[in-house]
Amino acid sequence: MDQSVADQTSFDFIVVGGGNAGAVVASRLASSASHPTVLLLEAGGTNEGFEGMSGVKRYQAAFSETSKANWKYKTVPQFGREIDYSRGKGLGGSTAINFCGWLVGPRDDWDEFAEIVGDGAFEWKNARECLKRVECLHDTVPEDFREYISPRAEDHGLNGAVDIAYEKVWHPSVRTVFEAGRQAGYRINPDVNSGDPIGFGIGATCVYNSSRVTAASGYLRSVPANLTIITDAHVAKVTFEGTTANGVLLTNGTHYLARKEVIISGGAINSPQILLLSGIGPSSQLEELGIDPVKDLPHVGANLQDHCFSTAGIVVRSEGENEDPISRQTPSPMGWLKMEEVFDSKEFRDLPSSTQSFLRKPTVPMWELVTHSPFLDGHRSSLHENVMAGMALIMLPQSRGTVTLQTANPLDKPLIDPKFLSHPFDQRVAIESMRKLLQFLEAPILQDKTIRKVGWPESSSDEGLLAHFQSNLHSSWHMSGTVCMGQSENTSCVDSDFRVHGIDRLRVVDMSVVPFVPNTHTQTTAYILGEIASDKLITEYRLNEGKAPA
Repeated sequence: MDQSVADQTSFDFIVVGGGNAGAVVASRLASSASHPTVLLLEAGGTNEGFEGMSGVKRYQAAFSETSKANWKYKTVPQFGREIDYSRGKGLGGSTAINFCGWLVGPRDDWDEFAEIVGDGAFEWKNARECLKRVECLHDTVPEDFREYISPRAEDHGLNGAVDIAYEKVWHPSVRTVFEAGRQAGYRINPDVNSGDPIGFGIGATCVYNSSRVTAASGYLRSVPANLTIITDAHVAKVTFEGTTANGVLLTNGTHYLARKEVIISGGAINSPQILLLSGIGPSSQLEELGIDPVKDLPHVGANLQDHCFSTAGIVVRSEGENEDPISRQTPSPMGWLKMEEVFDSKEFRDLPSSTQSFLRKPTVPMWELVTHSPFLDGHRSSLHENVMAGMALIMLPQSRGTVTLQTANPLDKPLIDPKFLSHPFDQRVAIESMRKLLQFLEAPILQDKTIRKVGWPESSSDEGLLAHFQSNLHSSWHMSGTVCMGQSENTSCVDSDFRVHGIDRLRVVDMSVVPFVPNTHTQTTAYILGEIASDKLITEYRLNEGKAPA
């Protein structure tokens, strides 16, 4: 960075956070015809070198105790254990450390989102077009596996910013797992990323030519002169003139001013933390910590939602080289599934009628079945053996958690309480999904190869299955909803233009704004939100009319 840039303290737009949504917004604004000045602030580093790391090296770099690419959050104890709540830190955000899964989710999710917030910009038909600007799909499925997966070009972006592909080498167990899915009664879905994920299929990955593709490599590789990126810049709070945001203050004392907008894109943990530190949130909580309230918004930090999961596995005879699941570079078949047992349950009937109706929509799953999981702790295979670990993830959880401040110090980690399985419906889905996972692992084609079972519940009763789920619970790191979008500040934090209720020139654009956690893996959702927000900002400020913003 040259000295003139380093000395600049005023910009048209300031974006806080260089993850999925923040990278999109910063890039799209800076690339608009009027070339506004944009400052992108990232608390972490550049994360250079992550793209080319192998699976094992990347895992070690991202999840070691000394990692600089991970915020290394933990929850408050859930069933007697702190749960790892990893979040990516540095350019690319969590796209630098996640498991590269590229899953789009149900079209019904987006239409429900649009209805809740009262804005057609979030309907599937628009979200899909935004997704096509993100995606650059490379259809690398081997011909002899096309009976299982065959994406249609018209359903995908082919020239977007983020390269996605399918693995080039497919382990023989992939075919075995698909046949197990068929034997368990699940239909094969040739493209789970078409807007209808229901069935058994394989998603793409954000890996291309042996390199991880992140939000940084996709959107920030070629930076225009009017986009300034500063890393290792930890934002302490947003600053205001009355109830109008005018800039941000860093923990090192540097104050940057925004002539137009401050856009917070810190994710579902850091965005509510920044708002609370800035005086936006429940006034009583803020005053207890000595923070002067700017706006009493009681839902900031509330509504935390996440997909939790549990595991069970089998040791099978190897169909090729035996490998650790983390290092195995092969597609992982997955299922997005419904359960009649849950539809017939009291817990389902006790849900609000609107939630029942949504769950019955054709593309909305109740649970996700994942194979080849790396999360089955403490079980190792011997020569000519492989551990095949399955995961049962709860979709559309009804439990709601919180993100709150411990202190007014921006360097202190917030308190995170997901309240996993606190809702009876989630408990019922946990029980029935674990039961279904065990049935899948006992499919005849798998039984023929099974040497022993590992990590199974001690009992198949409802109580035994729930106890197993609780004691082996993990987070999928899909945390969402903590600055939720809605039509009234009585029930939400931002409006459908991403503007914080009651505050001028301050927006939040990331997974914290979704009214419910999407029934999928969330990185695609974050990218789409970034594109939608960019469209709204560019239109509002007439940035594509070729004039400097007034």
